[in-house]
Amino acid sequence: MVRGTRVQYWNVGLFGLYCVFGALVFIGAKLGLPYVPPVLLAALRLDIAGIVLLPVVGMFEEYRLPRTRRDVLGVVLTGVFTLGLMNTLLLTGQQHVSSVVGSIAYSLMPLLMTGFAVLVLPTASRDWVDAVGIGLGLVGVIVVIGPTPSNLLTARVVGIGIMVSSVAIFALGSVLTQRLDPSIPRTALTAWGALLAGAFNHVVSLGVGESVASIEWTTGTLSALFVLGVLATGVLYTVHFELIDRIGPSRTSLTFYLQPIVASVFGWLLFGERVALGVFVGFAVVVVGFVLVERRPFWAAMRHRKPW
Repeated sequence: MVRGTRVQYWNVGLFGLYCVFGALVFIGAKLGLPYVPPVLLAALRLDIAGIVLLPVVGMFEEYRLPRTRRDVLGVVLTGVFTLGLMNTLLLTGQQHVSSVVGSIAYSLMPLLMTGFAVLVLPTASRDWVDAVGIGLGLVGVIVVIGPTPSNLLTARVVGIGIMVSSVAIFALGSVLTQRLDPSIPRTALTAWGALLAGAFNHVVSLGVGESVASIEWTTGTLSALFVLGVLATGVLYTVHFELIDRIGPSRTSLTFYLQPIVASVFGWLLFGERVALGVFVGFAVVVVGFVLVERRPFWAAMRHRKPW
């Protein structure tokens, strides 16, 4: 009984860490963007994350290198698409929105992954209630954006659109990797994918005219790189895979709905960000959509009283 209680405490602690480190993605971006061009910041984030994750792979995985064709394709898909292009858009869009709005855009992740799974995975099937839930998630983000004919092309609306595109790319890439089903462990796949994604983003950064010489090396820059590369990527993904193994993907996905709350607190404390009522209303609609889509696993967990 004591051991079971300790396991539950560990699970709850990891869940809390994941919520905090997930929110730090958007806080770190806001810290670094004044000093580092966005795509270059994405590249440095992924460079650091790969360097952090490789020792973890060396310590805890026996299967460390890609061995099969599917492994190699999985690393390429993760590096160029799921992490590479996703981070390019994430940091580009985050220039124009607050940290909490960015985190709300990312709360679409479980809903979009469900939608793409139905389209891509042969074993996935959903009903009309799931379709309503996914639709509500999209409606919620539209409420957050608050588009009108007068603000349709403003930086904020365009920024949120870029953020949502980033979420969609990550969700689709994750589902395609699941369909590919590489044998390499997820941590090793992510580590090699992060290094490839960093190289990809450096190429894109040069292509759009960014320069390393334009970086302002300040305390804020170093803090942002530590937060983004170490905490919000290296540690975040390590905790992510551990948490999925412990409590399952459905419960782990709940963190996407607590991260905006954490981001709003950090955003207020560090940047004086204030959140409009419409943003909270839109977020609530997204949460309702998630509850509809994930009703089965949560209801099953409640019936069996499965502990954390």
